[in-house]
Amino acid sequence: MSDIVKSQAIWRALTTVNAPLPFHINDETLLSCLNLSTTDLRWRPHVRAFFREVGVEVIMDMVVEGATTFDNLSKAISVWSVEEDYENARWIREMVAVPVARSDALDAAGAGFGHRGRHRRA
Repeated sequence: MSDIVKSQAIWRALTTVNAPLPFHINDETLLSCLNLSTTDLRWRPHVRAFFREVGVEVIMDMVVEGATTFDNLSKAISVWSVEEDYENARWIREMVAVPVARSDALDAAGAGFGHRGRHRRA
């Protein structure tokens, strides 16, 4: 996985996404697809499976960990032609307007959170 994002939730997402598909996507590729760094159509089934099958708690963890943002996920829904009636797609669209605290890499033990890039210290 890339050095930029150390997501634990991505592994739970990959297990769900890859289970029913004949060929597997890796963590870097899935994140690239969700963050629109790549739009290679061979990954469309995986991206759609992400929005259809991955639990909202995993998606929220990925956002809190900084692997992606609700804004990026909302854009990915459109770019990858994900069905808007999926519960997760609707939830993500609603969450775009909600500020979400991201875990602070400097406080890996959970002692503090950053909010939109600003770090809060105890």
